[in-house]
Amino acid sequence: MATVTGEDGRAEPIPQTSPAAPDSSPPPGPPRVYRGELTSAVGALALLGLMFLAKWYGVAGVPDPSAARPAVSTAETAWGGLTIVRWVMLLTILAALGSVVLHASQRSHGTRTDTSVIVLTLGMLTSGLLVYRVLLNLPQGSRVIDQKLGAVLGVACALGIALGAVESVAEQRRFQRAVQARPRHRRRLASGRRAR
Repeated sequence: MATVTGEDGRAEPIPQTSPAAPDSSPPPGPPRVYRGELTSAVGALALLGLMFLAKWYGVAGVPDPSAARPAVSTAETAWGGLTIVRWVMLLTILAALGSVVLHASQRSHGTRTDTSVIVLTLGMLTSGLLVYRVLLNLPQGSRVIDQKLGAVLGVACALGIALGAVESVAEQRRFQRAVQARPRHRRRLASGRRAR
């Protein structure tokens, strides 16, 4: 026990204050961006770039009048080659990026909108459509002669969006279970103190 010298020269004990026992565990922190959401957002950014900048399909062109080359072949991007699927791709990209922006902005008021299921659904739909259009059945079969590296990378990015969303759903469920377990933990602590 610590002591202090009083006015008369005698040592007097210093009263010790016991730290207040915490009556509950700290409340859950503000919403944060999950690692799975970041994975989906990175995949979405990469897919957006590949859509417009990379060559996805080799296209058979018109015959060349020179004798050296009987036909001219060109390549086109996903935006030019996938007339319907490109809109699903854009919607998926917007959902994945919008989810990160939304959750980053929600840190200030402490609530969280669950968007992981939407991103998961769109990511799986886009992945399935791209697997079909790149690996199984090329679009415009009479014109398109092969797929390029950009198409394969685009499939990988779409799968990355879907896998990131799966991880985000799992992280969201773990967070909800932790929040639901807190009141039971507080009740056990309170009953243990009363028993003493």
